[in-house]
Amino acid sequence: MGAKIISLINHKGGVGKTTSTLNLGKALSLESKRVLIVDIDPQANLSQATGIEEPETNIYQAICGEAELPVIKLSDYLDIVPADLDLSEAELRLQSDVNGYFILRKILDKVAVNYDFILVDCPPSLGVLTLNSLIASDYVIVIVQSEYLAVKGLQTIFNLIEKLKENLNTDLEILGMLITQTNHTVFRKTIAETVRGLYEGRVFQTTIRQNITLAEASAAGKDVFTFDAKCNGAEDYAALAKEILSERLAV
Repeated sequence: MGAKIISLINHKGGVGKTTSTLNLGKALSLESKRVLIVDIDPQANLSQATGIEEPETNIYQAICGEAELPVIKLSDYLDIVPADLDLSEAELRLQSDVNGYFILRKILDKVAVNYDFILVDCPPSLGVLTLNSLIASDYVIVIVQSEYLAVKGLQTIFNLIEKLKENLNTDLEILGMLITQTNHTVFRKTIAETVRGLYEGRVFQTTIRQNITLAEASAAGKDVFTFDAKCNGAEDYAALAKEILSERLAV
């Protein structure tokens, strides 16, 4: 049985998508799940957050058929496929290829048997790279920053997912909506309550609190568990992994 492939998406930047991909991946690996995290953002923030700069081979070469998928071991049970800025060139190739929207699915199918989970960090857009990821995926985690403008754009994402389910990936399901950067202010609590009210049953009980340690860990090229296993960020992502395993997927 192959991996469960999960896209982490939002078409807005700065919402915690890359942070969540890395630290949820690490949290799942600490539960003895074999995890591959995949960077398909040309900004390569996920790769940089693991200390990988200008990898010799990255996912761009695999997409273009020039190399096998480059997998780098990060720790026990956790691997990464890195990206680099040249991935931006792949968008033009994919758009001009009649099968361009299915390339990532073909690539990941070859390695899925080696993992329990594959988490894909998508670009902050709904372009061809994100569509590739959604077509390849079994599930989607929608990252929701606890701010008004972030909430306003959610329906666009849900409309896209519904269209893909109708035409290109009938198995695609929303695993949950993850609210990030929460704090004790009335405003942010109200935003979280609004999201739960609008999307009842789709929102994870776990939220990710504002935590400077998460940013410090990324800047140091480490996941938060390696950087400071006792901080709020580590506690929150550990709780999210447990919620996914025990309630959402029961694996």
